[in-house]
Amino acid sequence: MGNIFFAVIVGLCACVFTFLGIWVIKKKEPGHFWTGQEVKAGELSDVKAYNKELGLLWIAAGVVLWIDALLGAIFGGRLGGIVMIGSFVIGIPLLPVIYNMIYRKYMIRKDGPV
Repeated sequence: MGNIFFAVIVGLCACVFTFLGIWVIKKKEPGHFWTGQEVKAGELSDVKAYNKELGLLWIAAGVVLWIDALLGAIFGGRLGGIVMIGSFVIGIPLLPVIYNMIYRKYMIRKDGPV
């Protein structure tokens, strides 16, 4: 019963990340990262490409959670929890690093696009 409970909870979190990624990809204005930084369309050279990469970042985070949910359902919540903690230890510091790479790639500098 614990395995299914773990899988459902983590699966719901995976849904949130996956749907957030899809929503960001479909947005017309720039998507935002959780840091609260407001990105305006005038700051970016290509809003559509920026949103696509940012959306794929969120979807990738969702895929990791889907894998954790599957492992928890199949092999037990304990293994799923260990894998999830490992992915968070690596993933949480990595998300802002990747986001900054995406932002810098599309930001317009005063002397023109990068």
